[in-house]
Amino acid sequence: MPLLPRRILLTATLALGVHHARAEGPKPTVRDVIATLRGLHPVNLSGWDLSRLDLAELDMTGANLAGANLFGADLTDAKLVGCNLVGATLDRATIIRADFTGANLTGVSLMLPNAFSQFGLRPATDAPRFRQANLSGARILAKLGSGDWTGANLTGAHLELGRMQFLAALRSDLSGARLAGATLAGAILTNVACSFADLREADLSGTDLRGADLAGAKLDGANLTGARLGRADVHGASLRGVRGLDQAEGVKELLNFEFAER
Repeated sequence: MPLLPRRILLTATLALGVHHARAEGPKPTVRDVIATLRGLHPVNLSGWDLSRLDLAELDMTGANLAGANLFGADLTDAKLVGCNLVGATLDRATIIRADFTGANLTGVSLMLPNAFSQFGLRPATDAPRFRQANLSGARILAKLGSGDWTGANLTGAHLELGRMQFLAALRSDLSGARLAGATLAGAILTNVACSFADLREADLSGTDLRGADLAGAKLDGANLTGARLGRADVHGASLRGVRGLDQAEGVKELLNFEFAER
């Protein structure tokens, strides 16, 4: 293997948890560190301050980013498959086409990220991927429609934070998202936009869906046991084979229930 600059080698060693004095000269970028380690060792950046850094297109598969600060970081086209992002901060991060498949995002903060390259448009080609990812207990306020969340775990996730004064006019948007087989048990989706979302066979037991926009959504075979549905709009939604509807709260308050497919 060709010799690497001393400053890169030392920083790479630090990334593996070994302490050395900082080398003289310019500080290496995180891009240098990850490029050095890629294919050699698992990348350990747990607890690092990576805020506002350009991490676009990097392959960080399996990296340990637990507790990392990624506020405002550019993760466009980044590969974060299977990463440990427990407790990480992704507020204001750019996550266009980022791949979080199978990643552990338990307790992550995902506030107002930039997920689409064109304002007002949500093409599926731009949407980040959260397939089979674990987002249990996550705090999310974001427009993340059209993305692939198939089989994701959002148990206890909180997607309605609009009561905070400076966010009062905002709400999360999962319109057109693919959430088939996802687990949203106990999640807070109050007033969240889920129109035309695919929620077939999803676990929505105990989920707070009051005021949610479920127009045109596919809920076939979903579990709504104990869900709170007051004033959710189900115009054109498919409710075939829904389980636990008789044990849900607020069914009589559903909007456009007569126009749902059952």
